[in-house]
Amino acid sequence: YIDLMKFQIARARDYFQQAEAGIAMLAPDARLPVRASMDIYGGILTQLEANRYDNFTKRAYVTKAKKISMLPLSWLRTVEEGPCAALYNLLGRP
Repeated sequence: YIDLMKFQIARARDYFQQAEAGIAMLAPDARLPVRASMDIYGGILTQLEANRYDNFTKRAYVTKAKKISMLPLSWLRTVEEGPCAALYNLLGRP
């Protein structure tokens, strides 16, 4: 079961990476919700790993406070030009 979960998590992360390029093609108002969703769902995958892939007795989730704290970086990732894009490039990819 653990090997299956590792495979599925890697597959989901691969889909996220492939989809990332498409975010810039979205209307500007649609980019943040899509990017934030990818980041939050990625956080759930990370929590599932931290729970040692036990999704039967433990819940893998991202707290509301963590979601809110993720939003600024999600927003920075959606900015294509200007000082915010430069800041994101300076910070590098997580």
